[in-house]
Amino acid sequence: MIQSLIVYCGTATMIALLGWHVNRREQLAIASGGTVLPLHSWEIVTAVLLYITISSVRWLTSWDYSMYYDYYVSMQSLGDFSRENFEPGFHYISSMMAQMGMHYAAFFGFWAMLHIVLLTYALRHRKVLLPWIALCLFLGPYYIWWMSTIRQAIIECLLVVLIELIVRRRFWLYCLISIVAMLIHKMAILLIPLYFVPLIPVRGAKRWLPYALLVACVVLGSFPQWIKWCFDQVGQLFALVGYGHYYRLFNTDVTYAFRPVIGPARLFPLLTGCIIIWYYPSIKRMFSSDLGLSALFRFSLLHLGYLNLMGNTTQYLSRPGDLMRCCFLVMISYTMCYLWRARKWVALAAIAAINFYYIFYELHKAVTIRGSIYTPELYQTFLF
Repeated sequence: MIQSLIVYCGTATMIALLGWHVNRREQLAIASGGTVLPLHSWEIVTAVLLYITISSVRWLTSWDYSMYYDYYVSMQSLGDFSRENFEPGFHYISSMMAQMGMHYAAFFGFWAMLHIVLLTYALRHRKVLLPWIALCLFLGPYYIWWMSTIRQAIIECLLVVLIELIVRRRFWLYCLISIVAMLIHKMAILLIPLYFVPLIPVRGAKRWLPYALLVACVVLGSFPQWIKWCFDQVGQLFALVGYGHYYRLFNTDVTYAFRPVIGPARLFPLLTGCIIIWYYPSIKRMFSSDLGLSALFRFSLLHLGYLNLMGNTTQYLSRPGDLMRCCFLVMISYTMCYLWRARKWVALAAIAAINFYYIFYELHKAVTIRGSIYTPELYQTFLF
C-alpha cells in the first residue's frame, strides 16, 4: 500500500507542479508580449515521460492487465492469440511490436503514450487546467480505469481533441477520424452521433433543466427492467460494436443483467455534476474564450445521465457513457480552477474531497478486506 500511495500521490504532485510551472511561464511570456508555449516545453515533455514510465513498468495494476499481458506475450511466443475480437489496428500494432521482440513494458508504454499525448494536445490552449487534471487523474479513478480499458481510453481522450472539429463544424474530417479510430476500438463509431450533441440549440435554458434531467435519469435507472425491452429492439447494434456476447448474457442471466449499485462511486460523480451545473454560468463567463466549453459541459451531463440510467445494470452497458468520461474529467478541472480563482474555498474543498477520495478508499479496501477483489488497484512494478 505504501508503494501505491507514493506512486499515485507522488506522480499527481509532480505532474501538477509541472503543469503549474508551464502555465505560469506561459502567462508571464504572454504578459511580456510573447506567445503561448509549445507542447515540447520541458515541463510537458517531463510530465509525459513520467506518465509513460509509471504506466510501462506497472505489474498487475488494473483489472484487465493480465488479459493484455497474456495477449502480448502469447503473440511473442506463439505468433497469435486466441481472442478474435480485438480490432485490426490494435492487433496489427501489437503484433508488430511482438515480432520486433519488444518488452511488454514497451507495449503498455506505447498505449499509455497515446492516452497522455492526446489529452495533452487537447489541453494545449488550456494549460491552466494541467495541475487540476493531474490531481484528478491520479487521485481519482481515471488512471486506474484507463490502464484497464486501454483501447477505449484512447477513444475517450480522442473525443476531447475532436471537440475542436465540432466547434469548427468540420463534420467530414470528424467522421473520418472516428472511422479510423474504430481500428483501435469499435466503440469509436458512437463518436459520430455525439458530434451533434453540442449543436442542439438550448438558448435561454435555465439551471433547473439539467438538474431535472439528472433526477429523471436517476429515477429511471432505479427501475432498470424497461432497459431490457429497449435493448431487445437494438440488440444487433451490440453485435456491430463487438459486444454481442455481453448482450446475450444480459438476456439470459438476470443476476448479471440487473444488480443494484449504490455507494461513493455512484453518488460522488453525481454530486460533482450538481456542483458543476450550479457554477457553470460563472465558469463560462470566466473562460469565455474557450469555444469548446459548452461541448465539454454537455458531454459531461450526457455522461452522468447515461451512467445513472445504466447504474443498476451490468457495467458493460455503461461503456457508451464512458466515452465521455474524459470530458467530465476536464469539466471537473475547469470547475476546480474557477473555484480556486474565485476563492470559493468551501465549494472547492467539497469537490476536491469527493474527487480525490477514490485512490485512498480503494487502496484501503485492497489491503483490509480478506480475499479482496480490489487488489488490481494497488500499484506494483516488475522492477522490484
